[in-house]
Amino acid sequence: MFDVEICEARQVVLICFRGQLTEDDFAGLDKLASDTRGKAAFDCIFDMTAVEKVELTTDFVAKRGDLPQAHKNRERIYVVPQDDLKLLVRFFAASQTAKGWKVPFVVATLDDALRMLDVKKSEFSPLPPAAF
Repeated sequence: MFDVEICEARQVVLICFRGQLTEDDFAGLDKLASDTRGKAAFDCIFDMTAVEKVELTTDFVAKRGDLPQAHKNRERIYVVPQDDLKLLVRFFAASQTAKGWKVPFVVATLDDALRMLDVKKSEFSPLPPAAF
């Protein structure tokens, strides 16, 4: 499950995962990306701090790594404090890099990610669930 917040002024989207992380979460993200394709491009922060259980296989992560990024040449920052999940995200990042796409960053805290994009949490507003 995830929530989406947006900072229009800075062109940043914040996706906060919580609970169990599954392939269905990524199907939801794919739908959101498809619905917004051709509109403004955004930097993306994927906050996985509240993920309690990971239900993703390495095969699934490898297939995701083969896909082009949704917003070409924009930053992607993954907030991942959990060691097991960090391995999967780094595997994904390596796959993306091998394909020649912009390298996603992996950081330990949301504050680190916000600082990288020079944005404050208070600048975000929730995207209504009906939008995704």
